[in-house]
Amino acid sequence: MNARWLPTRREILIAPWVFVAFLAALVPIMFLFFVIVGLDQYSQHRGLLAALQSHGLEADAVINQVDPESGYGYIFLTLPEQPEGYDFAFIATLSLYPSGWLESLSPGQPLRIRFVAAEPNEYAQQAVPLDLYPQIRRSPGITPDVWALFGFFLLIAVVAPNFLFLGMIPLEELLASLIPSQLLK
Repeated sequence: MNARWLPTRREILIAPWVFVAFLAALVPIMFLFFVIVGLDQYSQHRGLLAALQSHGLEADAVINQVDPESGYGYIFLTLPEQPEGYDFAFIATLSLYPSGWLESLSPGQPLRIRFVAAEPNEYAQQAVPLDLYPQIRRSPGITPDVWALFGFFLLIAVVAPNFLFLGMIPLEELLASLIPSQLLK
């Protein structure tokens, strides 16, 4: 029985390289995944802007509830002076809005919005603050977390590009090229 329970210096030095190798093996899949997610967010955002352009109405709203939920929450609004059927609206994808603006919101606060007033429509009742509408129109609609994770996996591909060929080159050669030779001794 081995009584040693602490890792050796060699094991400690190799551990980050093994982790990078594991992440590098995931790069092709994650690159494809984040390209698909980014394109989906872009197309959803462009769809909302098109719906706001064709079916959008400007209205005075009152904030009912602010639910930030890590940038993916909602701001629920009531529309006191709108025709029947348009008594509420919501603002989604809060990570596209400035954090200072989000922190300044509170229930009961009035807000001028542009919302989609078309039924049935995929974006029905979805709104954008009128003050921030030009900024949202210029935005690609891709959330910061998708950009960050895409950049992270791109960085891993730069650090360990040889693992992009996992399965085509023998594993021993890949490990030998990734882990510095002085650590393997």
